[in-house]
Amino acid sequence: MVSNALKTIGHSNIQKDTFLDILYHHHINCIIDLRSAPYSRYNPQFNRETLKTDLEINEIEYIYMGDRLGARYEDKNLLLDNGKVDFDKIKALPSFIAGIESLINKIKTGHKISLMCAEKDPFNCHRFMLISRALAKKNVNIEHILSDKNTVSQDELEEKLFNKYTDKSPQMSLFEPVRSRTELLDFAYKKHNIYTGFTPNANS
Repeated sequence: MVSNALKTIGHSNIQKDTFLDILYHHHINCIIDLRSAPYSRYNPQFNRETLKTDLEINEIEYIYMGDRLGARYEDKNLLLDNGKVDFDKIKALPSFIAGIESLINKIKTGHKISLMCAEKDPFNCHRFMLISRALAKKNVNIEHILSDKNTVSQDELEEKLFNKYTDKSPQMSLFEPVRSRTELLDFAYKKHNIYTGFTPNANS
């Protein structure tokens, strides 16, 4: 396991000072921005250049990786049948694989890193569904910061995911082998992807 645990956070609509206070509480000294579109009309304090300046003034490094680890794609070959981005296809992209390796190398430097996206609830964000899942398979320990400064682990969110979907899995016949927990969890991830994936042009 990578010795330095990784954290994640969703900025939502909180104010800059509140955001910084949460980072200080968890001793974060590096933010890695996962947003494909790092700008917000309603929360300009999190626009890429503004955020970078504010963080660096407070001695927190800012790194943008949304071009490799974001979750918004327009390519129809990367979509599910319902039009949402397919996370399983994203994680196979060379750019995504390279982004994960770069992230692991950064973790190994000893920085106290938090991945950042916009979504408040990690359960409904690609930082849990896509990025942290890929990192966990490489033995990275991940904790997701909540708005009250508490954290929830990747394992705890996966347990929530497992409980949400596995009782609705397709009925198996008596002649089919019993599926493992790993297989059932993969099924749960695929089901949740149907509801949480980005839909191109959904807001246009």
